[in-house]
Amino acid sequence: MNHITETNLNTVSVPDNFRKIFLNAQNYVRNYFSDIQKDPEKGLIKFSDERYILIRAASMSKEFFDMMTLMYKDRGEEEARNLSFNFLFDIAHSIGKADAKSFFKKMKVKDPIEKLSAGPVHFAYTGWACVKIHPLSNPVPDKNFYLIYDHPYSFEAQAWLEKKEKANFHVCVMSSGYSSGWCEESFGVSLVTAEVECRAKGDRHCRFIMAHPARIKDYIRKYSKKAYIKYEQYTKIDVPEFFKRKRLEDELRTHKAHLEELVRKRTDKLKKANRQFEETNIALKVILKQMEEKEKNDKENFLINIRQSIIPYLKQLGETDLTKGQSVLLNRLEKNINHIASPLIAKLSSTYLNLTPMEIKVAGLVKDGIVNKEIAQVLNVSVNTITSHRYKIRTKLGLKNKSINLRSYLLSLEE
Repeated sequence: MNHITETNLNTVSVPDNFRKIFLNAQNYVRNYFSDIQKDPEKGLIKFSDERYILIRAASMSKEFFDMMTLMYKDRGEEEARNLSFNFLFDIAHSIGKADAKSFFKKMKVKDPIEKLSAGPVHFAYTGWACVKIHPLSNPVPDKNFYLIYDHPYSFEAQAWLEKKEKANFHVCVMSSGYSSGWCEESFGVSLVTAEVECRAKGDRHCRFIMAHPARIKDYIRKYSKKAYIKYEQYTKIDVPEFFKRKRLEDELRTHKAHLEELVRKRTDKLKKANRQFEETNIALKVILKQMEEKEKNDKENFLINIRQSIIPYLKQLGETDLTKGQSVLLNRLEKNINHIASPLIAKLSSTYLNLTPMEIKVAGLVKDGIVNKEIAQVLNVSVNTITSHRYKIRTKLGLKNKSINLRSYLLSLEE
């Protein structure tokens, strides 16, 4: 390779303090591209033994947008444009980063400005555009990075101008992606580029602002106050983002994982609540069983106490000289005590029967086979009163107008 050294920086325009660095880069890149090898039989084009491919410029600009609009016409022109925009930016950004790495290694440079310098020159030699970097730029390796530059002969804008069609959006998306990819690799910070003016839209320049994602909108706002274009136009500028779709997909996956975690936690809480409910239910069953056992034991103890503490004295009382009426009452008292928890007493005392205390006494004597006259004497009432009580008892027991013997029915309640 014949090395050529130029003193005239003619592939890129930069502030004077960067001129020497960019001139060195221009000489290196010029020599790099002067060593060309073409072998159509093998489909090879090489510069300095590095293989390249040639692509028609319009196919990656206007024609690409037109094809995407046709392919996605069912989704509308805006969505087709967004898909094209994101795809072209992503691929150009990736190419810019890869080319930058390759040249850093070849040039053996480490300083961020030296790394940057080869980018615009390489940009010119590969037919993208020439670059004019404005003096207001502040290329530093941190979030304060700021680069404002023009592409006077952008291949993307030129494709629209040659067709004599005016775009309604900023078309130099690949230039934005490639330059931000190269600079991002050079300075080691995240960078994005927004085209703020575009010749394809009828503006004076294809002008770009490159900055950290967190700062770029602020830089655009400040620039818009001094620009000739109305401020409202700058508020509509799309700020491209490398692999925006991937980021959105990652966010969706993160959100999905978050929702799944919420569902898992909620399910765990429900399972825990169900276990606690089951444990509480078991505890309640145990308590109820214990209460039933206690009630059973209390009843048994109650009956035992009655039979041991009361019945013996009643028997002794029965062995004394009693009148006939006293004997009947004593006999009734003993039977009532023996049957105090019997089915008869339980049923006659229930709410739905609604028998009065006197009616319960009469029913008990009837069950024992005592006739009305004797019942009247024992209870010290008239026979008619007993007859009336018997009538009411039959009515409440549902025996009215039925040929069922009252004593037989009362006896059946104990069965």
